[in-house]
Amino acid sequence: MDGLLDSGSDGVVLPRSLAEYLGLELEPAETPMRVADGKGIERYVSRAHLTIGRAGRYCEPIDAEVTVPVEGIAPILVGRDPIFRLFVITFIEAENRLEMKPYRSG
Repeated sequence: MDGLLDSGSDGVVLPRSLAEYLGLELEPAETPMRVADGKGIERYVSRAHLTIGRAGRYCEPIDAEVTVPVEGIAPILVGRDPIFRLFVITFIEAENRLEMKPYRSG
């Protein structure tokens, strides 16, 4: 499935229909999801294994917390956590592309 790498998003957001299709265990979240207009939206949280890739290049599956809005239709958003913690991301505006390389500490 296609999703948007969203540097303005704190985490991973999935539509409820996809979360249910995947059989994720949805738990009510203690805090609402913050959105651009400042409103809080009720949400569920769960854990999912994500495989990020494109054009035949894929990373190892990532175990991540995901947010699922209770109502409405959400796009698939992949935010800063966990992606920016696990990868070095370089946006190359002149070529309208980005590079993702696994982060290796030490």
